[in-house]
Amino acid sequence: MGINFSSFFSGLGRFFEYPVKRKPICFYRQEDFTATGEPVRRLSDQPKAAMTDYDKLVDLFYKRLAEQRQYNQEMKELDRRWSTQKVVQRFPGWNDVTIANLHSLFLLFDNQANGMLGCDDFGAVLESLGDESSMELRKEKFTAADTDNDGWITYDEFLSLVYNFNDQKEGSLTGLALLCNEIAENIQFVSNLTVGEQLEYGLF
Repeated sequence: MGINFSSFFSGLGRFFEYPVKRKPICFYRQEDFTATGEPVRRLSDQPKAAMTDYDKLVDLFYKRLAEQRQYNQEMKELDRRWSTQKVVQRFPGWNDVTIANLHSLFLLFDNQANGMLGCDDFGAVLESLGDESSMELRKEKFTAADTDNDGWITYDEFLSLVYNFNDQKEGSLTGLALLCNEIAENIQFVSNLTVGEQLEYGLF
């Protein structure tokens, strides 16, 4: 009886492959992959069959699809750069790095994932930046920036609030806006260091 069970289970092993491999989710042709998701090995010494009209049509489709994806990616990157440039123009004294850092902070403290910050979230952002203003002043500034009085500020309102948190002198940044620039410069400085240089500075 034991022999029959062992032969049965050994026979089952041929039907299963561990670890289980799944077909990759991709946009390549299905016939280019095996049932376990591995690329089909094609022998180069085999004579290539003449392409039918259908094969030519399929190849043309995938070629145009790849070109369209590349174009869409380039346009998306161009839009991102253009939108960043427009934001920088609205806030003289800030650069791309400062805007990117503030955008990351906004997303990090967007606890409701609704694209807006509450007063407590905004206070947490200021704490992370090292701002030492009072809670009363923060609430006052937040309320003034909340134009529709719904208790939330959007990303644009957030940038304006941070930039104008302290009165700016003409031609130079002060207060929180200046602090954001300094933090962004420090982040850029650290990101440009090698691992050895970071160890020398004691960043690990």
